Order: sequence, then structure tokens, then C-alpha cells
Amino acid sequence: MESRISVVYSWLDDTSFCATHVRGLTPHEALARIGIEVFNGGDEEGEIEEGLICAHPAEGGTILSEWNGFVGTLDEVLRPLSADTVTASVFVNVNSVADFVHYADGRKILSFDPLIPHETDNAQADYLADRIELGLVHGNAEGGLAAARRLAERITGVRPNTSSHIATAHGVLEY
Repeated sequence: MESRISVVYSWLDDTSFCATHVRGLTPHEALARIGIEVFNGGDEEGEIEEGLICAHPAEGGTILSEWNGFVGTLDEVLRPLSADTVTASVFVNVNSVADFVHYADGRKILSFDPLIPHETDNAQADYLADRIELGLVHGNAEGGLAAARRLAERITGVRPNTSSHIATAHGVLEY
């Protein structure tokens, strides 16, 4: 299973990324929900140093990605993005600070550090069995970021497909 996860997410940087799974929205719809002016193609991509969000088509919805970004963990982004749907974000930076955040219909449901899950985090009973199976609970971080991405897939039903490595829309969010 680990090799499948690595291959399908090969377009994410391994050391510093934020990936936000959004159920039922197209790449353009997802970016529009968070107030980003959308541009197509990759011509401008190399010129942008900060705040670039790429929207990737996926089975069941869209995956928003950021290199060295954290926008997908912010309440002011996830509230509107998750209205009438669900989202799950996996974030890590170069200092191994990590976060998993799940929103449903504008409300935060679950949040924990996938590299150091604690017994005291808000382990919802709805997701506890999945977290135990994936190695993401009670001080057990054996699953790490790959397991967190699998949990995001389970919660949202959004999975990368053969087209996901291509960002079909981009936008910049200043933060």
C-alpha cells in the first residue's frame, strides 16, 4: 500500500507540503470557494514564490496542493471550502511540524499531529478505528504522512487518479 501512496502523490514535495482533499468540487469550484482568482496552465507558476495553490482533479473531487504552504489548515479557508461538503488536509513543513485537519459543512471535526499523535488529541470515535488501523493514535506515529493521506482519502472519498499529477487550475492566496 505504501508504494501506491508514494506513486500517486509523487507530485507533492516530500518534505514540505499541504494537500487538501475536497469532496465533490471541481478544481475551479474549489479555488473559487476560497476567493482565489483562477488562472489556467502553468505559464505563471515559475514566477510565483509564495501563496501558489494548485488544484488537481481527483476521483471524487479535487486535491489542492501547496509547496511549502499551510493555507489548507486555516479555519478561514476550510470553513467556506467545506460548506455542504467535507475536506481533509495534511500539512508538513521542513521542520517536521505537521497537522491533519478535517472539516465538514463549515465545522472543524478532527485535528491532530500525524507525526506525533497523542492520546489527548480530539480523537473522534467516528474516526478512531481508522486511525488505529493506520497507526495514527495514542503515541503511535508509525503511519506518518502516508497514513494521514490515506485517512484524508477515507474521510473525503477523494483519491488521486491518473490525471492528478496535472494541476488544471492555479491561484494565489496572499497570507
